[in-house]
Amino acid sequence: MWRGRALDPFAEIEMFFQDRGPVPETFARLRRLLDAAGIEFVVIGAFALGAHKYRRATEDVDVCLPAEGFEKFKRELVGASYERVEGRSRRFRDSETRVTIYVLNAGDLAGRTSRNKEIRFPSPAEAMEIGGIPTVSLARLVELKLVTWRMRDWADVIALIRENELDEEFAEQLNPLVRMAYLECYDEMIEEDRYNPEIHDAPR
Repeated sequence: MWRGRALDPFAEIEMFFQDRGPVPETFARLRRLLDAAGIEFVVIGAFALGAHKYRRATEDVDVCLPAEGFEKFKRELVGASYERVEGRSRRFRDSETRVTIYVLNAGDLAGRTSRNKEIRFPSPAEAMEIGGIPTVSLARLVELKLVTWRMRDWADVIALIRENELDEEFAEQLNPLVRMAYLECYDEMIEEDRYNPEIHDAPR
């Protein structure tokens, strides 16, 4: 539901790429409320991907807050603008759009913590403005995606490699923990593009 009406999934995706609909509206509202409350934040997830040239649809919004910012978020915004999701301490729902917001703790270990003891969620101090969005550097975003060891996140890395025309040397900018994972994604991108008719049949 959005503004009192049901949305066809395909229409919602189309609206997303036009910066309309429930998810973009949720993102804009969250930014406005955090700014008004004086809560520093940094954007990760799909909106960070978009800032780094790869736009894909998403059903949620991901932000990182420092501990004091999270406490202020709960104190001032939860109940008035956001609802808690039962059993999920860092998952909230926009009371108007019903879109889920993930509030991650800056400084916590990211991804699969059984394998990662080094890469942490970013703090707002790391944020850089890209396309008007306070997000992380491309290298940090790639690290955060790789350290999950999930195929869907690695697919995002492959797309980032392609859209930003990254090469093997980019691995040197990454934490050593995920360099081999990056190179696997790079090799997969090369392999995919070998069989992509849109690339090989394009006029030269």
